[in-house]
Amino acid sequence: MASATASSSVVTLNVGGELFQTTTATLSRAGASSPLASLGPSPADAPHLLDRDPRLFAAILSFLRNGRLASPPPSPALLAEARHFSLDGLLLSSLSPASAFSPLSLRPTALLPLTGRVAPSAVAISPSPHAASLVAAHGGVVTSFDAALASRTSVLTPLPTIDSLVAVSPAVALAGARDFPGVQLCRFPGDAPATASEALYWPDSPSSSVLSMAATAASETASHFESARRNSSAVVAFDLNSLSPVVEIGRKEVFGADVEAAIPPTKLGWLAGHSLLLAAGSHSGPAGMVGDIRLWDVRASSTVPVWEVREEDDCFADVAASDSLSALFKVGAASGEVFMADLRRLSGDGISVDPWVCIGDRQRAGAATASRRKDGNGCRIECYRNWVFVARGAYVEVWTQVEITSEPGEKKVMRRNWVGNGPSVVTADGEEMDKIVSWAFGGGRMALARVDKRSVEVWDSASGTISGE
Repeated sequence: MASATASSSVVTLNVGGELFQTTTATLSRAGASSPLASLGPSPADAPHLLDRDPRLFAAILSFLRNGRLASPPPSPALLAEARHFSLDGLLLSSLSPASAFSPLSLRPTALLPLTGRVAPSAVAISPSPHAASLVAAHGGVVTSFDAALASRTSVLTPLPTIDSLVAVSPAVALAGARDFPGVQLCRFPGDAPATASEALYWPDSPSSSVLSMAATAASETASHFESARRNSSAVVAFDLNSLSPVVEIGRKEVFGADVEAAIPPTKLGWLAGHSLLLAAGSHSGPAGMVGDIRLWDVRASSTVPVWEVREEDDCFADVAASDSLSALFKVGAASGEVFMADLRRLSGDGISVDPWVCIGDRQRAGAATASRRKDGNGCRIECYRNWVFVARGAYVEVWTQVEITSEPGEKKVMRRNWVGNGPSVVTADGEEMDKIVSWAFGGGRMALARVDKRSVEVWDSASGTISGE
């Protein structure tokens, strides 16, 4: 009975003189508008005939099976072949390289429902520029979607909840929690069940919890650990091949009640082009917010950061680093305005000279600092390629660097725009949008998780309309 059922779903195709066999389920991933999805079962002696290039079709079929290209980047001929088969917007955007990413053309293309009763706490996209897969953490579960968003795999971790999530590759994700020890390795091999049986710990304090993480290379990651007693912390870089620590940096010890002397970083970011690790954290006390921003050379043995600054006036709500723009960006906690610091001009300990330049409303920034407002509370900032994104509640704004003269190389400024409907918190259907709690960028897309929503929004540069799986 099982073999009869299996054979009834087998589709045989003669493509340019070469025979291919697949299943109706695989072909259905091309989308309802594709002629491939309408092909029914056929025996080997009566295959469907397609007068196309078999080499290109083999790549298309492999992508439908695995959710990613076997050998990126895609050629123009392969992209043309995908369009010939009317693959839906999700597949086309997945086949498109990251260079096709355009923030002003981002549109919601998919709504991915998650199992269980817990809304997603974190989302991440693998760093592959050609076929970026997506992972989402909900409760103690991590769910991985292939680049086409056509198939998913979930794994239950030992963590009851997850605060930090990093997609190292389409096959590996890392999960951590503020109140539970260790970094959990989630493996999604594709041809076998997913696992979460391995973990990384701070050797000097195995019970330490994880405050933040960042992928620093294809086979390395950095995680910030804080001891169970909250009196010591450190950033530890691990080799993911050997699962062993490579280097420990930024170790801090708290003595007595002097919490501000050792503020733990809750945000890590990797600047691959500069080989620098960004570590930033803040503390709210009776006198207001105080924060530290440091840049570390993880390859050096020095225990002193390359650059650091103590933030007090209009301390940051969030910080991000851009390789392509060679700059740090922050959202002021008091003003909510965006500030920029040129990496090429940073030197010393950052105490004597204020490195920040407000690229938003300078008058508003100054007034907010004097009045101790908290307009930036809850704002998020992230850099992707040549753009800077700021999440303000339910909507996303984007900053782009532009030249203000016709002469190349002259003065450049940052200009603000908005993704989708901009500052409006109402969708095209008239529904009110909820606050963004996590987001990620990769390939040609953006992923959003909203408060109390048991699904993940996917926005693609390619045109499309929102739909549910």
